[in-house]
Amino acid sequence: MVVAMPDILATARATRNRGRTHLFLGHPLADACDKTCIEPGGASSPGVWTCGIRLWVDGVTPDDLPWPAIGFAFAPPVATSTWSAGTTTVTHRTTQVSGEGAHGVDYHAITLSAPAEVGIVVTEVGPAGGTLHGLAWDDATRTLTINRDLRLIVEGAFPISVSFESDAAALELRGDQLAFRVQHGFADRPFGAELAALPQPSRPSSVADGFAVATAAWRDAVPARIFAPDARIAAAWQACAWHLQAAMECGHPRIGAVDYPVFWLRDGVLCLHALDLLGRHDLARLGAEALAPQIFGGGFGAEADAPGQGLWALVSHAQLSGDSAWLAGRYSAVRERALWIERMLDASGPLRALSENRMPRYQHSPGISVVCLAARQGTIHGRMDWHCPDFFINCWSQCGLRLAAEVAAAQGDAASATHWASRAADLDAALAAHLLPQFGNDRDPAITPWPSGALAGHHDQLRQHFSAWYRTHRLHADGTRRAEPHWTYFEAAQAHNALLLGLREEAWTTLDGLLDVPAQIHGEGSPAGNETLPFRNDAAARGWLDPAVATHGNLPHNWTSAEMIAALRDLFVVERDGRLVLGLGVPRSWLVPGARFGVERLPTTFGPISYTAVVNPDRSIALTVDSRAPCIPAFPSFTAFSTP
Repeated sequence: MVVAMPDILATARATRNRGRTHLFLGHPLADACDKTCIEPGGASSPGVWTCGIRLWVDGVTPDDLPWPAIGFAFAPPVATSTWSAGTTTVTHRTTQVSGEGAHGVDYHAITLSAPAEVGIVVTEVGPAGGTLHGLAWDDATRTLTINRDLRLIVEGAFPISVSFESDAAALELRGDQLAFRVQHGFADRPFGAELAALPQPSRPSSVADGFAVATAAWRDAVPARIFAPDARIAAAWQACAWHLQAAMECGHPRIGAVDYPVFWLRDGVLCLHALDLLGRHDLARLGAEALAPQIFGGGFGAEADAPGQGLWALVSHAQLSGDSAWLAGRYSAVRERALWIERMLDASGPLRALSENRMPRYQHSPGISVVCLAARQGTIHGRMDWHCPDFFINCWSQCGLRLAAEVAAAQGDAASATHWASRAADLDAALAAHLLPQFGNDRDPAITPWPSGALAGHHDQLRQHFSAWYRTHRLHADGTRRAEPHWTYFEAAQAHNALLLGLREEAWTTLDGLLDVPAQIHGEGSPAGNETLPFRNDAAARGWLDPAVATHGNLPHNWTSAEMIAALRDLFVVERDGRLVLGLGVPRSWLVPGARFGVERLPTTFGPISYTAVVNPDRSIALTVDSRAPCIPAFPSFTAFSTP
């Protein structure tokens, strides 16, 4: 080799994780420890907090290459890195097969453009920065055992030379094709030995079969599909769907894999809704069942937006899944949230509630139990994110009361239905009179029309305030995109609302930029900010991200993934005035002869819809629709329509 293996081991041990960006591989029912972190270049941490596995070719590793020299693509369920070692091009593909518990297997397939000296290097410095305390090589089974029962198994009959040091190992070989798999194992962890002694689930024993099984499983994981002439549309739908599911822990939604080990309600309800939009009502149901008895939840304690959010999540799940009987069985949860909203609207002083679901670092913060202060001018003066974004809070509360009235009516509780509908109308009027004129917090343009539906009777007034804000904060003076540097979920929601408020071109200026984000790995916060849970990403040592080079403090962030799913869905289908509006967000750039766009099995509150629009040579559109609901097309006005 160009560099001696002992030198490679020493360099690998001393090199910290690149830590600029990453994605996670994992199953929605898996334990958090079973998630695998993948970086551009192919470096991986098999399972959380174990070890790093990196590739070296002719003495070159992507750890030493500049970021622009590394290609990184993600087409679920496969992450692909490409880079060069001298004149040799390296393609490194990775996927995972896993399921309930912590029994995942990572599959790696490496192709070189020419035979070269290859080193598979294992150290404690990986995307998770774990520790090593046991390495053993079995030449007969071509297996490197790490920490008692984590196993790296190399395929093929070619010779392998193994070098060890106390906390690192390297497997050396020569060739142009390499395949290995990594079986997760946690026997060195508490209760790990007892679990390891139980019968283990069957996983593919060859890398080729692993890729085939993972690919087949993913085809069934996203029942609802969208398609368009712009390939980024379907790719973003798939990638965001993956990030949402991979981060889930034992079937519960998580806004970030591992880093957010709580059901953070504000973000989590958007994740639940996105799962329903993807057709995964089964996964959304698991989260909805966990949410139903939990009024407040999130790292910052009991916050005033929570009752409205929970109400929306429960009702929208029932609507999109078509299961009104399920919602009827949770009417008490609906009532309790509506009563909380009323208490906040009538508060003459601070209201407090204890939320057990909070981050330890904030547990003893002053005010963590304060939900709201005294009401103002018929609106809630609540706490959220350590301040009082009252427009956001009251839009969620108006939504909650409005939906509670609908549920009460369906349950035959006419008195409650009339009462809550009246209070919702009063709150909407107070919102328009007292809070809409103060419109301007970054949260304000992210809350209505989507997702709350508040101020529906004040459309023109809302559009005026929104447009002024959007053109100043989301667009430069020349009309180009002004990207949100930290809170990417706000930008996605704001673009969604621009679309719903009729600002189609302005919305697409933002969406174009968001669709260009590599692998749809949207982030949150600054790299050195407080988005660092729970492994101290801001420390100068190991962690998920290196604050010197990272783009954000947390990523992929699934509030943004969920907002992207919702925005993409509404490009194609929107419920409005008792019917489905088709193509509200379709840009003129799609309307070229021969273009096709549409949806397959997309859930709506009227049941699933499939449709295909084909642009004819004369630019008319042939539209084929399969839906029980009345539909109206809303494509740009210069087209004509025909429905076979």
